[in-house]
Amino acid sequence: MNKTQKQQELADLKAKMASAKQIIVTDHTGINVADMTVLRRKLKSVKSEMRVSKNTLLKLAIKDTNLEVLGQHFIGPTSIILGYDDPSVPAKIIYDSIKETERPRFKALYFDGVLYGPDALKTIADLPPRDVVLAILIGTLQGPISQFILVIEAASREFVATLEATVKSKES
Repeated sequence: MNKTQKQQELADLKAKMASAKQIIVTDHTGINVADMTVLRRKLKSVKSEMRVSKNTLLKLAIKDTNLEVLGQHFIGPTSIILGYDDPSVPAKIIYDSIKETERPRFKALYFDGVLYGPDALKTIADLPPRDVVLAILIGTLQGPISQFILVIEAASREFVATLEATVKSKES
């Protein structure tokens, strides 16, 4: 890689890391090309990507940013997973890959300004996807409103029935 290519790669890494909502750092040692391709396709389908880069470039990309805490994990073969959307989905893909093939080896996860260690991957992977959380929230908020509307409708039906009964009783 010549100097121009390194500068381009560095600029690309800086931009992508700055726009990522989460960054997972892994060691990709032992993953064959076929498994790596499958993993990358799965990640791409959920608005994430896996990048393999030199540690020196990664350290330069995070220099003087809030991502500097990741630098301690850029040792040995390093790949980063950049998540641009729902944080639980790429973590789940990596967690499932680790369960199946014991690869890639998880190093760290950076999310919302906090660096998490190895024990956090399972916790974040177990979170429901964003759409499910939103559906649960809407259902929770909608339930009391629906009940209130049913009570109001029942009261108005009873009132109308009472009026009709009163009108019929006065007519006879």
